Amino acid sequence: MADLSPMETAVVAGADRARFRRRGVFRYIPGFSLILVLYILGSLVISDPRATLFEIGNYKLAWVEVLLVVAAIVAMWEQIKVSEPGINNITEALLMGLMAVVQIVLFTLGAAEVPGFDLFNNTEFLLLTIINVAQTMVAFQINAATLMRTISQG
Repeated sequence: MADLSPMETAVVAGADRARFRRRGVFRYIPGFSLILVLYILGSLVISDPRATLFEIGNYKLAWVEVLLVVAAIVAMWEQIKVSEPGINNITEALLMGLMAVVQIVLFTLGAAEVPGFDLFNNTEFLLLTIINVAQTMVAFQINAATLMRTISQG
């Protein structure tokens, strides 16, 4: 229990304490850091982000479309990560917010045509940033709602 903050100690039930400790350090790594790395690597390797990556029947999928779907799935996973009843996941939500701020800064630097940041001045990165900001806002709401429900149930 020594590794829990006072708020977490107040709301974490006995059965949840062991599960809370097992999550380890990886709970603090925002999922969108992986999306950012994939975006940067993909942008360096694939010159045209809208070129067909593979075809399934009549459907042609571009690299950026696949990345946007993965980003949406990661966003939902991030929201699930902060939805554990009785556990204060504000640190995780704040780190998600920090990742959103990093993406906003990268997009702004790219849009301002700062040398070296042109990689982030496109529609694809703007959409990834919007997904990240939206999921961060929802994550804060989910975390607050689950904590309030737990506290009110006593």
